[in-house]
Amino acid sequence: MPTRHRLNAVQFIAFIAGLASLGGCRQEPQIPSRPPTSVRLAAVTKAQTSDEGLRYSASIIPYAQVELAFRTSGYVAGVKQVMGADGRIRDIGTGDYVEKGTVLAHVRREDMENQVAQAQAQLDQAVAQHTEADQDFGRAKALFLTQSLTKPDYDQSQQRFNSTLAVVDNAKAALRQAELTLGDSDLKAPFSGFVLNRFIELGSLVSPSSAAFTIADISSAKATFGVPDYALKRVRLGQQLSIALQDDVTPLVGRVTSISPSADPRDRVFVIEVTVANQGGRLKPGMIASLSLGESPRTSDPSVPLSAIVPYPAEPGRFAVMVAQEHAGKWTASLREVKLGATHETSIAVSGVEPGENVVTVGAQLLKDGEPIEVIP
Repeated sequence: MPTRHRLNAVQFIAFIAGLASLGGCRQEPQIPSRPPTSVRLAAVTKAQTSDEGLRYSASIIPYAQVELAFRTSGYVAGVKQVMGADGRIRDIGTGDYVEKGTVLAHVRREDMENQVAQAQAQLDQAVAQHTEADQDFGRAKALFLTQSLTKPDYDQSQQRFNSTLAVVDNAKAALRQAELTLGDSDLKAPFSGFVLNRFIELGSLVSPSSAAFTIADISSAKATFGVPDYALKRVRLGQQLSIALQDDVTPLVGRVTSISPSADPRDRVFVIEVTVANQGGRLKPGMIASLSLGESPRTSDPSVPLSAIVPYPAEPGRFAVMVAQEHAGKWTASLREVKLGATHETSIAVSGVEPGENVVTVGAQLLKDGEPIEVIP
């Protein structure tokens, strides 16, 4: 019996060993590898920048421009008269120069004068009532001190004094408002300048919502133009720029007085304003001028298409490209960090790659470092 048990144990161990040997010979199923990603490549080139500088066209606008409107409604009763070029008297109009404070036109004053007279009458009445209440309150105080007047009667006299005083203050405010409205019947020039437009005639019915004149101050002028983001670093406040008119050989010099903090959402450019002293009135609103942001040094940095730039993984503010490399007829993509430079149309200067290397331009966003790629034409 013991001998049989030993044989069974030996057989069991041999059986387990056989299973282990079979398991060792068994092969695990292989996970199929990812197929190569189809991409397009572009060679890294040298970006040649011109030393002629960046030139822009600028629009000339007035230093200040405003549309004038009456503060009150009414009929135009008078328009300023000036001597015309033909020697005749006419209404002031487009092209005429006016000094600050000049009355350009006025509406009918009778209605507003009546309002002033009515406000004055109400003030006189309120003052009379307050004077009477003041005298009554003075007598009430004297009687109250000698205990000849009850406290309720004293309080009533004081309340009437206070209420009539409030009525006087209200009447004074109404009179000031009526006088202000009467003063606004005259439309005055807020600064010296030229009349660009006149929208009213004698007898016209005007209101605060309708413009009567457009006046512009062109003692200085502004040249406005837009620059893309890559040229923004060439502009600074206070910078002197030379401005040339199309038919004038003598350039004007101005200073940068405004740089827009954000780009226009429509064309993605930043608006720059250059203020120029307009001696002699050479600059007219609506003219087109040209200017240059200065010369730039000639460089030959490596350049890649903008579509090749991808964010560096998990590193905000850092950028990279996928460099395509061939080994034994097979292509792979390697992630390489780059530093960005100036952009020019559809390409951008970078550091971190060498001219002649190939970068992925289509499909770069889908790749990871070391993945296989298939180059398509």
